[in-house]
Amino acid sequence: MRHGYASFLLAHCLRRFNGERTLAAVYHLFSGKKSAQTLQDSKWFQLEPFFGTWKDVTVAKLEAAVQELIEQQLAAPGANRTYRLTEAGKRWLDTQESMLPCHLNGWRYHDIEQLFWQRLSLVGQTLSNLVYRQRFTPICRDERTLLWVKQYLLANGSRQTLAASLYEELIRLLEAVSEEEATVFTLRLTSAVRIGWTAEQIAAYLETDVLYVQFQFRNVLHYMMAEAEAGRAPTMAELMDGLVPVQLTQSAQKTYEWLQKGKTMEEIALLRRLKRSTIEDHIVEIAANVPSFSIAPFVTDEKAASIQAAARALGTRKLKHIREALGGAVSYFEIRLVLAKEVGRWMN
Repeated sequence: MRHGYASFLLAHCLRRFNGERTLAAVYHLFSGKKSAQTLQDSKWFQLEPFFGTWKDVTVAKLEAAVQELIEQQLAAPGANRTYRLTEAGKRWLDTQESMLPCHLNGWRYHDIEQLFWQRLSLVGQTLSNLVYRQRFTPICRDERTLLWVKQYLLANGSRQTLAASLYEELIRLLEAVSEEEATVFTLRLTSAVRIGWTAEQIAAYLETDVLYVQFQFRNVLHYMMAEAEAGRAPTMAELMDGLVPVQLTQSAQKTYEWLQKGKTMEEIALLRRLKRSTIEDHIVEIAANVPSFSIAPFVTDEKAASIQAAARALGTRKLKHIREALGGAVSYFEIRLVLAKEVGRWMN
């Protein structure tokens, strides 16, 4: 590919952020930082699929990627260390839509994808070697996974039957993705006759970008997890047993539980020995992620309507601009809450 995949991913984010966030926001998005701001940004700018999907991203890598875009006149620096795509950059990005991993769902799966993959790869390796009656060294060394797989296999009777079911389901699922994605995923698998390749080995074989290979693999993995949750992949669903996708951070979940018991923000802050601003962050997170959660106790309908109107008229998510447009009659918390609920409602 002419441009590195890092540059493509960054360009996609820059287009969504539209000059309203710095490279630090992109870094926190990809690394999966569970701060109120990053969680809100991923929702507000419709970047949830990429949340936590590039764990080893560095600011240096993003700076190199943005420099590549600038040199190609696809992006230009803006105020306060922000960047925007040029018109040429937007046109270029439009031609690269096929590069977007369409099944990616980092928001939902970034916390559990590794455990799911460990289970799937180890079950596949074990069944393959059992069928061929061969001794082997487990590809995965994680004690939790080793114990889980051992118990899973003991509880599922015939190895041949289970192996056939897994094989048939994998074939069906891989037929639904692109040939290149299926190749990447298959090459990662370890069996009785071959050791799974690394992303670097696959990239060299396909003569492509390592990061691109990593995202292709993750795209297939997330597709399989989504099919499992939808009830269309029973074997994958078994492998996901107990791996519950996290919708709220642990601390926000505790605040939500207190809210459900009728406690006020002030009472929760006192009970949890936290600042009021932290509780506000939690409530914004809850509003964005829990469809049934009502923001009525925290902001009036009139204020909510004026905030929505101002945000749409200005075409921005910048809190300061919205507050100034409303003459300071609303708080930053109220603005954040309304925007979070609006995006949460749209997404859910």
